[in-house]
Amino acid sequence: MKSTLLVGVLFGSASYGTLALAQDAGQLPTITITAEKPRTNQQQSTTRTARGPRSVTRSARQAAPQNSPSPPVALPYGGGDSGPSGFNPKGAEVGPLKRRALLDTPLSINVMDRTFIENRGATSLPDLLKYIPSAQMEARGGPDVGRPQTRGMQGNVVSNSHLDGMNIVATTAQPIEMIERLEVISGLTGAFYGPASPAGMFNFIQKRPTDSFFNRITGGYSTDSIGLVHGDFGGRVGADKAFGYRINLLKERGDGYVKNSNLDRDLVSGAFDLHVTDKTVIELNASRYNFRTFGYPAGFGYGNAIRLPDAPDPTRVGYGQSFSGSELETTTYGGRIKHEFNENWSFTGGMLHQTADRLFTTVSNTMLDNAGNYRTSLSPSTAAGRFEVLSNTANLNGTVFTGDIRHELVIGTTGYTWDIYSALNSSPTINFGTANIANPVQWPAPVGLIQDGLRYKGSSNSQQVAIIGDTITFNSYWSAMLVGSYNWIDTQNYNKLGAVTSTYEAEGFSPTVAIMFKPVSNVTTYVAYANSLEQGGSAPTGSLNEGETLAPYRSKQLEAGIKANFGNVNATFAAFKIERPFAFAGSDNIYKIQGMQENKGLEFGLYGEVFRNFNVYGGLTLLDPRLKDTGVPATSNTKVVGVPDTQANLLMEYFIERFPGLVFSANVHYTGERAGNNINSFMVKGFTTLDLGARYSMVLPDQNIATFRIFANNITNEHYWLSIFPGSINGVVGSNTAFLGAPREVKVSASVTF
Repeated sequence: MKSTLLVGVLFGSASYGTLALAQDAGQLPTITITAEKPRTNQQQSTTRTARGPRSVTRSARQAAPQNSPSPPVALPYGGGDSGPSGFNPKGAEVGPLKRRALLDTPLSINVMDRTFIENRGATSLPDLLKYIPSAQMEARGGPDVGRPQTRGMQGNVVSNSHLDGMNIVATTAQPIEMIERLEVISGLTGAFYGPASPAGMFNFIQKRPTDSFFNRITGGYSTDSIGLVHGDFGGRVGADKAFGYRINLLKERGDGYVKNSNLDRDLVSGAFDLHVTDKTVIELNASRYNFRTFGYPAGFGYGNAIRLPDAPDPTRVGYGQSFSGSELETTTYGGRIKHEFNENWSFTGGMLHQTADRLFTTVSNTMLDNAGNYRTSLSPSTAAGRFEVLSNTANLNGTVFTGDIRHELVIGTTGYTWDIYSALNSSPTINFGTANIANPVQWPAPVGLIQDGLRYKGSSNSQQVAIIGDTITFNSYWSAMLVGSYNWIDTQNYNKLGAVTSTYEAEGFSPTVAIMFKPVSNVTTYVAYANSLEQGGSAPTGSLNEGETLAPYRSKQLEAGIKANFGNVNATFAAFKIERPFAFAGSDNIYKIQGMQENKGLEFGLYGEVFRNFNVYGGLTLLDPRLKDTGVPATSNTKVVGVPDTQANLLMEYFIERFPGLVFSANVHYTGERAGNNINSFMVKGFTTLDLGARYSMVLPDQNIATFRIFANNITNEHYWLSIFPGSINGVVGSNTAFLGAPREVKVSASVTF
């Protein structure tokens, strides 16, 4: 696979070299079949230059009068292409296809841009996922650290998460303060990104340098005495403003909502652009994010014979321990080069390296019976102390015509190498004692704990894909999308001495085919079929074939949908069916595929200004998640653990016309009942939370902006189980974990933009 990976990278480099030679020609005549058709105004408006989101050329800026006042960077009612609330975005980046209009893309996509993120006061990925009714977070490392997923399918550590289109680690904390947009594609995306779980795709897009000088200072405070200071600075300097910068600095620290709990996080990130020419830009990015939490409630584990009790008050001391928590340090650096040959052809190539160091000193509460008794223990983990990911991408995009038929072409490659480092030494399991969920106990801290020491490489996983795609527009009514990736997968496992204990190589094809019909210009209907590889699971500890890696799974998805745009409002509907092989160790204790997970569902969405000054961002997902053909009557045709049949969210904002700049908001989130275990012996009841908020923006002298925000989350102080999931993505039967949701919280913040 290493040679295949090298071939993939060389393919991208060779593509760029070939295109660089063609630059002087100004076009690619060997691919253009007939003379190019004139571009419509709509096509021109969606064309992006190598400069990224910049809306004017350098020559246009030079021609502007130097004494003309610039518009405010931040408007009282928001900005960008998503409307005053950030509820109505127009486009998204779909892997190698680059930015596309949401209306004309046959995929279910949710976009949250800068306006949306800032107005919500979001500081973590779960803060944003609750607004997407098909999304959930498997809180394997706690509520802030887990595997994001859509449509009830478990996500992968690396394959389902991206930063600027390149793979990153999902199971570490994500620094939202440096993110411009979050784009979430629901379902199966292997044709665009390579082998991955059908859990969807989560693409974080980093903030880029601003054309005019931008400086924003934000201070915040929460009811739990947590203080926050965030600085966001951007601009362009040098000759002809060719060098751009965007710096984000963050410090947040204080006591959490449980006595003796605390949160401490800090971020330093930089994004830099160098415009070599009007058609070529080099992007360089680097960041370091530290995230530390201690004393918050731990997870509750239970077997199939135990019924999970109703969720208690998470603020009670003893569900977590003051010495128990996580320390996460994530270092990321990389870069991209973008080049435009002409208005129809462009190239993008990049590489990213990320190291995620993870130290979990977390206790576990294991339920012992149905009376609420549990045992608290600490098992210092030897696994996954460090993840290292090296990812790459290289894509050539172009537009050609064959007669009256328009083709939007892509040829590219993407892939990654993911190394997992485990600890050589750790302390044995420490059992503190037993308690009852109605009477938790705070235990003394252990002495002489060994966990963070020397590491060894436990495994290396690589995949590289070659992608080719064509979006064909036949006429104003009919179009089609044909995208496929050929995938190479390589896995190697090592022991503590560095010797290879097992290897695995596989390859295969992952296609997506979609047909679109537009009965009118503002409505798109589509039918799409996807078939994708996913890396096979590894047999868990204790199974007879422990450590064996299975052949890649092949998942399938069929989806039909409707998208409509009514001026300031977007409406969406999708019906889908996803199938994924399910592996577990059965009665013979051999880990193998012996079942199928089948999720069928309906998704509804409504986004934008539905009435004058009244905006909504709402959606509903109805899901039937099932395990089938397991060979075990007790687990066959049962509901998947922790996946709700119904999930809905409605976010509303109202702009007070008599007091410009004043906005009130309310958010209602509903999660229905979920299966508590894989034999479905009981269901965990659903929950509803209500958030209220207000913000006020005012224009200061010299067009500076001041914004004040207040949020009251879970204002009814609902007690609920936030995340429930089976013991392992590898199909460990009869082991489950649940994490509590956060209590009522009030946050205030003030920002000044100058």
